[in-house]
Amino acid sequence: MMPAQKNAKKTSKAEFFTPRGLKLKEGLGTQDGGGSTQTSPGAEMDPGLALQGMEAFTARIEGLITSLSDKLTSRLDSVAADIKREIREIGDRTDKLEEKMAEQAGAHNEMAERVDDLEEQLKGALLKVADMEDRSRRHNLKIRGVPDAVNTQALSQYVTEIFQHLLPDATPDSLLFDRIHRLPRPPSAPERSPRDVLLRLHYFKPREDVLRALRSPDALKPEYDHISIFPDLSKATLQNRRNFRQVTEALRANGVSYRWGFPVKLLVVRNGAFHVITSVEAGKRLLKKCGAWNNRALLLLRLLKPGARLNVWIQSGVRDKVNVRHP
Repeated sequence: MMPAQKNAKKTSKAEFFTPRGLKLKEGLGTQDGGGSTQTSPGAEMDPGLALQGMEAFTARIEGLITSLSDKLTSRLDSVAADIKREIREIGDRTDKLEEKMAEQAGAHNEMAERVDDLEEQLKGALLKVADMEDRSRRHNLKIRGVPDAVNTQALSQYVTEIFQHLLPDATPDSLLFDRIHRLPRPPSAPERSPRDVLLRLHYFKPREDVLRALRSPDALKPEYDHISIFPDLSKATLQNRRNFRQVTEALRANGVSYRWGFPVKLLVVRNGAFHVITSVEAGKRLLKKCGAWNNRALLLLRLLKPGARLNVWIQSGVRDKVNVRHP
């Protein structure tokens, strides 16, 4: 019995470990021996069933596409709604910013207009201050060309002789000086030039008589030809008059007489007509209208270099004595 059991175990063990290739061959042999048909299973399927399967597959695909489209549409609608909301919020903020900008622009324009008004008021106030300063100096005269050899003690006598030369009928009592002294030499003046003399006449009329006498070109000749006499004006008035240089140059170039008014204006008489020039622009318009702004006047102005320094002193209240000093 023991040997038989051992043989049975060996047999079962041998069957269990049968190689795969042999099993495949045995299986193939069994199929061939069984007389199986060579036709495929699909050949026997009903065409109607195949069509139904295709329709079901198509319907399923369409359903998936429809579901995906609905999801995409819902998502896009949500995104579009968010974008519209953000655009609306940005529009509201932009409207508020535009309103603020309009308010700021209005306030700026109002402030600019007020600044312009204040500038005009300031100019008027400065002109009034300059006019008050000039009025405080209306008894003063400034004399240029008095030699330095004339000391302080002799100044009064020397200037009195000049005035008596201009006004032969004036008495010494009418030519009374409240004070007289020399001024410091300006930095732009030549080193050896004599210092100017500033004086204050006690009476106003002799001062006007002196300026009126100086209207004659030969009033100081021959003894005092080196002397220049002009009113004592404030720096603001002198600077404002320098701004009229182009107008006064053109007037002189065309032989048009003028005189200065106060606080700062030109009084021009041409062909019997009286004109008042209060600004350089108004002066240019008047000159162009009268035909006085010609090429000769423009050429005369171009002869002055841009960096030239122009000192204008008013002599006798009518004509300018112009000294051009180039740097």
